[in-house]
Amino acid sequence: MNTATFGESAPGRNSVASDEHPTVVPPDERGQLTINDRVVEKVAGHAVTLVTDAAAAPRRMLGLRIGEARPQAAASVQARVQGDIASVQAAIAVRWPRSVQRVADEARQRIRSEVADITGVRVDHVDVEVVLMTMPSAEPRVR
Repeated sequence: MNTATFGESAPGRNSVASDEHPTVVPPDERGQLTINDRVVEKVAGHAVTLVTDAAAAPRRMLGLRIGEARPQAAASVQARVQGDIASVQAAIAVRWPRSVQRVADEARQRIRSEVADITGVRVDHVDVEVVLMTMPSAEPRVR
């Protein structure tokens, strides 16, 4: 269970001795903050939107693709957090003709850095599944 507790002190110990002279409770006695898996998923999904030529994969229903890649939407991500370390799996689309390997590497790096910066959780493993290559949007020709 992932919970966050703040300001708990050791049993029988007062965190404030008096109004004039507060005592500082040692960090290991203050409580803990645990980051939920869903928080890491949201941050990692958003991180994909920051990668050039990467997009959220199309939605799927009953195993069939519905619609197209979603460049402005957060990617579909699953995360598992244990303590302050996470493993992440993301499904993305890559815009043609970009290198799938380069975009996937950029997505991995961006996921690691965004999750660490925002949540303080270190991502030790990122699986990126490229499920679709998209064509660049056609610009109308000027004659």
